[in-house]
Amino acid sequence: MRILFITVGFAPYTFSESLCNSKLVLAMMECGWSVDVISRMDDGRNYSTEWTEPWLPLKEVTHVVEYKIGNKIARTIDVIKSAIKMDGFVIEGIRWAAHAYDLACQLCKEKEYDVIITRSPSDIPHIVGYKLSRKTGIKWISNWNDPAVTIWPEPYTHHLSNRKLRLLQQYERLCLSNADAITYPSETLGVIFKKEYPFLRDKLCMEIPHIALVNGILKLKSYKKQDIFSLCHSGNLSIERNPENTFRAIRELIDEYNIRMRFDIMGYANEFTQQLIIKYQLEDTVHFIGAYPYIKAIDLLQNYDVLVLIEAILAYGVFFPSKLVDYVQVGRPIIAVSPVNGYVSTMLNTYGGGIAVDNTQYKDIKRALKNMYDKWSQGILCDAYNSALLRDCYSSNSVIDKYNLLFHKLNLIK
Repeated sequence: MRILFITVGFAPYTFSESLCNSKLVLAMMECGWSVDVISRMDDGRNYSTEWTEPWLPLKEVTHVVEYKIGNKIARTIDVIKSAIKMDGFVIEGIRWAAHAYDLACQLCKEKEYDVIITRSPSDIPHIVGYKLSRKTGIKWISNWNDPAVTIWPEPYTHHLSNRKLRLLQQYERLCLSNADAITYPSETLGVIFKKEYPFLRDKLCMEIPHIALVNGILKLKSYKKQDIFSLCHSGNLSIERNPENTFRAIRELIDEYNIRMRFDIMGYANEFTQQLIIKYQLEDTVHFIGAYPYIKAIDLLQNYDVLVLIEAILAYGVFFPSKLVDYVQVGRPIIAVSPVNGYVSTMLNTYGGGIAVDNTQYKDIKRALKNMYDKWSQGILCDAYNSALLRDCYSSNSVIDKYNLLFHKLNLIK
């Protein structure tokens, strides 16, 4: 299989979506598929920006779109030219899309590809897939790991002007309707896409989850009970992923049961979270430990008793946080502070590996933490929350099998 993979998030830049894409391409190459990646530089906040293991095999197949930023006049001219080239869409990222399209056309002259895959974290790569597929006749798979811009739920909703809303809806409809196949990481996400764009019910759509790192790279360690009850949340917390109910639950547990515990946040400190730590007098319990390159982060996660996942308060939990896969691969018990109705709670309740608790009810969080603490005290914590079944769902073999099925449905393989 020869794949042209187009995304704005890829190694060596490592944040959540970039890691998802990089792990997927590693697995594709591991099974013998040929992959070329078109990506971009990322000057934003990343956990790492250097080519390091395990991403080094990806370096030679990664083509970074580069162009001069230019002064205001030059940028304006390039935006206009880019928009004309890309079907008239004056939207964020259209300059990158036009230059990525030029690079993709050049690669298609040099090599024969069986399929084009465009992927998150931005919606902009999909216009490249659309144009390229129409020009070359190559089958195109459009992947959406998050809601499209116009359908993000509260508290993430983009409050767009009517003009911009209509433009982006036109863009989304064009990309979704012309792809040969649509993929989402979860059924919950597919539901809201099909509700907003009912024509998707008649298209080839598949749920293909985020992928775990291929076997043999991570040095997984057997669980060793820590001296004090130790928890870790990987990733940044915020006003949306609000830890207040969790902090309140921890404060009451310490006060009522005299529990010694530590809660580390692996990510960047921010004023909002720091003020909550002060509010609940948790300065001796909750600590920011900084951000780390992926492999180092995974290694550190193995030093905790429980891994914490905090989601935003949503009426319907559409999101599939990629850290869930990392937690499952590490094999430590998970407490997911999540919407009652949503992807994470469904998976943990179905396959085990941890506890999902209502993120609107601090008493539920408190009860779950006390339950885990008691099992930790008894030395039966890991046995009580075995993640083996869930690990199988996200294994590289399982995910690659789903791509093989999709390729078969597209008549790319027999």
